[in-house]
Amino acid sequence: METNQTIRLAIEESVKFLASTSQWETAHGEDTRRKWDGAWWHMAALYEMGEAKLIPESAIIKAKWLLETQVWQTFVISADDRPTSESDKMKLDCCHCELAVYYMILMEYGCDLDKELPWIREWLLKHQLPDGGLNCEPEAYTHSKKSSMVSTLPPLEAILWHTNREFTEQEAAFLDEGARYLVEHRLVCSKQNGTVIDTEWLKPCFPRFFEYDILRGMSFLAEWSRRRNKALPVGLLVEGLERLHVFMTAKGLRIGRQVFDHEGTWGGQTFPLLEAVAGKGRVSHYLTRQLDRVLEQLGPQYTYA
Repeated sequence: METNQTIRLAIEESVKFLASTSQWETAHGEDTRRKWDGAWWHMAALYEMGEAKLIPESAIIKAKWLLETQVWQTFVISADDRPTSESDKMKLDCCHCELAVYYMILMEYGCDLDKELPWIREWLLKHQLPDGGLNCEPEAYTHSKKSSMVSTLPPLEAILWHTNREFTEQEAAFLDEGARYLVEHRLVCSKQNGTVIDTEWLKPCFPRFFEYDILRGMSFLAEWSRRRNKALPVGLLVEGLERLHVFMTAKGLRIGRQVFDHEGTWGGQTFPLLEAVAGKGRVSHYLTRQLDRVLEQLGPQYTYA
């Protein structure tokens, strides 16, 4: 497991950073989205660790301000969707997975974004494609009509995990169609030929931010089955367990990759908390906890063995 002292000190450092950073004041600059050490990344790491309540209130207030005043609140698909005024052109353009992660952080903290920023949930529900997923590439809505697994999971999670009432008819359909998308793709496979779309998805990743891995999809399906009282796709989840078996140990699930890999596409600067919880080969308490919830849904006959 992770070294508790190392993580505790890294959490303290991230909290201090979030309390003091001025990144929020330059919304149209590079600072706001700086991978992998900008303010949102610190907040997202804390959220995935189950520590969103530790985010300083001042950072939460600034984040809500940014979403309310500095983001173009329309997903640009056609020319008609683009901002026209000079001030609007300076605003940040968001994508579905990015916006959903922001939403989950703030909702977990205790904000009521459905009252404060209702446009975010409306955005997520509005952009589901006929195959049941979403895509952050505008061309998908005008041409291919095909979704992206990476773009799909955060919006699905936002609605599933952060609705503390009965789902509306629209929300229920959104979740059910999203589950259909995952099932039809067998979590990681092409519908056309059944091959694995991206072998990196077979490696458990933490923290994920927007990224996808097979456990993320399994976790959604297990919770969707429970919350929506739908049949659990047992065979598919067991297949997922078999794919994860190489990462399982008696102590828990090992991390298989880092989304910010220094030698990968998104290599860049990191921060102590990210480094403390993301080591490849390390048993992750956070991933293990998520896998345990899937196993609980499957029943006592399914274990790490």
